[in-house]
Amino acid sequence: MKAFKYACFISYCHGQGALVSSFIEQLKTSLKACLEPYFDTDECVYIDEDRLKSGALYNTGLADAICRSMSMIVVYMPKYEHHSYCLREYTAMERLEAERFKLSGNGAAQDRGMIIPILFRGRADDLPERIRKHRHFCDFSKFTTATSDILKNEEFVRKIEEIASYIYDLSKEFDSLAANPCSNCSSFQLPAETEVKPWHETIPVTPFVFRQQNP
Repeated sequence: MKAFKYACFISYCHGQGALVSSFIEQLKTSLKACLEPYFDTDECVYIDEDRLKSGALYNTGLADAICRSMSMIVVYMPKYEHHSYCLREYTAMERLEAERFKLSGNGAAQDRGMIIPILFRGRADDLPERIRKHRHFCDFSKFTTATSDILKNEEFVRKIEEIASYIYDLSKEFDSLAANPCSNCSSFQLPAETEVKPWHETIPVTPFVFRQQNP
């Protein structure tokens, strides 16, 4: 990953309670541990720590961090797509992915997408077509309710190891490129809010009807 500063960027929306924050922290810890044997850097995982705090302002340095990340892990939950900053991050990495695929020339790197979605909450059917029809995703929903210390869950660790191995294979693809995939990062910007469209368009609301009790 000689051209990149980070192996992965974690994209997520913060929660008001401890559940989301706890999962994100444990995800970061596990990823760093599993990526360490592959990459000689202490900064292999980027996460916007301020977002874990309620009321935090949007970090304007995220565009550079996304551009200098080899991959993006999307922690998906139904409210993810209702936060404009999440959609801007996702769209930014989509654009980088398209640009970097062009650098491969023969399209070799296109077999390995740069966006890795993991399902934190909800069902597979909740995933928008933009993800479900074009990318493989990992279902982590059962790990978020089974225990507060998922680092002790062998299946969780195994899935993280698979993700780390995937990112390493992706790094080998990029290391073989003659061009520098991060050459334009100093001027890279996130898409504006007006450029980002909702993933799910207007969903018809079905009114809830109370059952009438028998007299």
